[in-house]
Amino acid sequence: MKIESLREVKNNFSSVIEQLSETGPVVITKNGKSRAILLPVDESTDLESLLLSASPRFWGLFDRAAKSKAWTALEDV
Repeated sequence: MKIESLREVKNNFSSVIEQLSETGPVVITKNGKSRAILLPVDESTDLESLLLSASPRFWGLFDRAAKSKAWTALEDV
């Protein structure tokens, strides 16, 4: 993982994108605080799972479902 300032990423965007497969994720900072992340993506990347894993709305729905009694045990299927 690499950490870069927004200014550096803006000035070298094409280079940063080209190097993602080697550097891995790049955390972008502004005024010393993390603001965004660039992730390498290839044909095996599951974008839906990636987006859901970062979604507070999804996790809220998941938590509500987990607390309900509506779960079916695997043995009962």
